[in-house]
Parts: sequence; structure tokens; C-alpha cells
Amino acid sequence: MQKSHIFHPRPVAYEDLIGHNILIHIPRTAGTFFNNCLRANGLAVVDHIQRFIDSSESIKHTPTRRQLSNRSTWISGHVRYDTLTRIFPPEKDTRYFVLLRNPINQLISQINWQAETLCGSYLSLARMPLYQFRILMHVCLEALNRPQNVPNVLNRYFGSFLNNQCRSLSLMNSGRLRTDDFNLFSARCYARLLELDGFSVESGLDPFIKAVISENRGNNHTQIIPPRSAQNRSHPVLDNGLVSSEEFRLKIFNLQLADYILYQNALGILNGEQSPRRWQNFNELKHDCEGLAVGQKSPEVVRNEKFVLKTQSRTEKLFFTARVMRSVAKRLVALQKFSLFQQVFRWCKRLPTSCRSLPLKAVSLTVLNRWNGRKC
Repeated sequence: MQKSHIFHPRPVAYEDLIGHNILIHIPRTAGTFFNNCLRANGLAVVDHIQRFIDSSESIKHTPTRRQLSNRSTWISGHVRYDTLTRIFPPEKDTRYFVLLRNPINQLISQINWQAETLCGSYLSLARMPLYQFRILMHVCLEALNRPQNVPNVLNRYFGSFLNNQCRSLSLMNSGRLRTDDFNLFSARCYARLLELDGFSVESGLDPFIKAVISENRGNNHTQIIPPRSAQNRSHPVLDNGLVSSEEFRLKIFNLQLADYILYQNALGILNGEQSPRRWQNFNELKHDCEGLAVGQKSPEVVRNEKFVLKTQSRTEKLFFTARVMRSVAKRLVALQKFSLFQQVFRWCKRLPTSCRSLPLKAVSLTVLNRWNGRKC
């Protein structure tokens, strides 16, 4: 059966679209890439809406409120579904979308990403006081020191990382599934997905994004899909050898059980199934999810990652060249070899814009200091 990667229980034509469009941004499910694609195609996006929501669940930032008055603005944020529905009621033509991901891949990606913040790679939004998923540093510190012990630490601090996809859709409050009736929870997941106006899993992300852009900009719009950017470092704390082991996968499956049930129902709906998925016992559910335990990357994702790595390598070489040219330019000015300096200055202008500012700023400041009689 042909998969449909965009699902509209309540279809609304572009001409009749008067309400807000909201992406329930689950961490590490390509929500940032989704927002970047919308921006690249001229759509207004207010992301990380949780920054502007106060304790009374109202928008507190005045410029943001003015921007939200534009009904064509897309809203995105790490905010639970029930909170969003109170702020932006569905009866006011608000539409809700979500991106889902293989539960083990989402969890591993989030741990690797958060661990990078401890290494000082970049500031994490998880440090914000109102962030929905308060990340306990114990988990990431344990991941850095003893990666093989991560499932046990996750089980101890289960409220930090586990089942974020179900929690984002307000299907559960804590990180642990507190019912043995898998079929009852499966029915709730199925019903919640039907409430949404659109969703996708990672295998259908590009068609989903293109459908959203076409709906907002029309079919005649030439779409721009920027390349994905690699967020995690090349040597993550949870490497492929560890996460591919049978013992590790089984432990993560038991911890991420709720998200697996949600993901199974998402696949069922996208395959045209008209009822929630059901299982006779735990072993049958486990068997259905075994193929999802370690998802394989699609050829398109592999090509994009290779492109990103190749681009990063080229950029590093260009920045190295820029630093060398900066040193050469300083030395030439110090020796008053201005004819050679002019040649270096012309070479600087041939560098890409992203690398050009480093040597040009250094050259101009060097010349200025030299002319003012200062030491270079």
C-alpha cells in the first residue's frame, strides 16, 4: 500500500487558512530542520515559543504577540500539547502538527546532543528554566564516563529523557508507562494522532515538508530545501557498536515502551490502517518493534551527511588558509612590502564570504595600526 506521509483528518484549503499552524517540537526529531525549510521558503516562523510563555500560560513578549497576530506565522516550541491547546484553542482554527522518530534513535540522539553541551560545544536550551524537558546532568555525565551504564542511569532518572514523544503529546505525565494494558494505551495514541492535522515519521520527512510548503505558498512556488546540518559530533558518546548490542537495545526498548507504541500507531495510520494496533502480550509487541530497534539511515540521509562532512572539511581548510593569509599580511605590512601586501589583499577577496572577514578585518586593522604608528 502506498504510504501517505501527510495526514489531514480536517483538511483546510490554503485560501481558507485563518488559524495558527503549530509544530509540537519534540527534541531531536528534525523540528529545527523543518523550521529552517519554512524560513528558506519565505514563511514566518516563531520557534521556541516556550521562551515567551509565562506561568499564567499567556504570551508575555510584546513583539512576539504582534508577530503572532499574523495568522500565516508558524509557531514551534518544546511545549506539551495540552498547554498549547489552552493557549491556542483548536476551535479557533488552530492546526497542530508533529514530527515523530524511531524511539531509540531519538533517545540516543538526545543523549549525544546533551552530552555535547557538557563538553562546551554550544549552549543547550535545556538549561532554560522553563524548558519542558529538564535534563538531569547525571545522565550525560554517566554517558561521558561509562556509556554502557546509560540504560541503568536512565531507569534511575526516568523523568529526564524517556518517552519524550508521548509526553509532548500529553499522553503521559512522567517518563514511565504506568499501565500494563498496552492495547488501551495504543488506542489513546491512535486517537491522539487522529486529533492532529498532520504528522510524519523520519522516512517521510521531505514529502511532508514539501506538502506543507505547497499548501502555504501554492503549487507554483519553487521550493528550497536546505541541506541538513549535522548537530552531533563525529564521535558521539554512545557509539554504533554499543547501541547495536542486543543487551543495550532490549534495555532501551523496555524504557521507551510508550514511544514505541505511539510510533507503531503512526506507522499504522500512514499505511492506511483504520484501527489502533493491538498485541496479545508483551512478547508480540516486542517482536513487532524489533525491526525498529536500530533504524537504518536512508541513502538520502547518508548522502546529506557526507555532503555536510565534506563541506565542513572544506570550510576548515579555508579558515586555515585565511589564518595563514592574515599572518602573511601582518608580516608584509611590518616589512613595508606594500606591493606584496596588495596581492595578498586581492587573494583575500577570492575567499568565500564566510571565511573572508577573518583576514580582511585583520589586514585592515593591521594597516590602520601601522599608519597610526602603533605596534602591529
